[in-house]
Amino acid sequence: MFRTTHSLSVYVDGQLVADGYTTLSPVYPGLFSADASGKGLAAAVVLRVKADGSQSYEPVTMFNEAQNKFVAQPIDLGAETDRFFLLLFGTGIRGRSQPSAVRVRVGGIDAPVLFAGAQGEYAGLDQVNVELPRSLKGRGDISVACNVDGSGSNAVTVNVK
Repeated sequence: MFRTTHSLSVYVDGQLVADGYTTLSPVYPGLFSADASGKGLAAAVVLRVKADGSQSYEPVTMFNEAQNKFVAQPIDLGAETDRFFLLLFGTGIRGRSQPSAVRVRVGGIDAPVLFAGAQGEYAGLDQVNVELPRSLKGRGDISVACNVDGSGSNAVTVNVK
């Protein structure tokens, strides 16, 4: 992967206010969390595909006003004939070298990545779609993280019923 380090100076009205070094890289994956902290519950949805081909989207979090925080909406892996896809949102992913350079671990299991790139509607928003393995059923809170061209993301959480 191509990474370079550069010096950076910030001037305000001609006065130097900060300087240092920064590394530039085509990828630096980060997954979004529901509360925008970069940790905790994932900013994601689940796509359920039934045997007849019908599809529905389901949230993985919901804001609970009484608790004043986001809470998990458990993913119900339901019928054996249904397929489930976790649609994760983040940034720093679209610059990947090739589609196979994106790996996602869900609950310690490598999940098949079906898409990783620009989300398409919002500037700078990337999306990663993975199929959830049925072996996750009943695991409760599990960690989700991705790796792109050798760079790892932060971990977020989903709950599997």
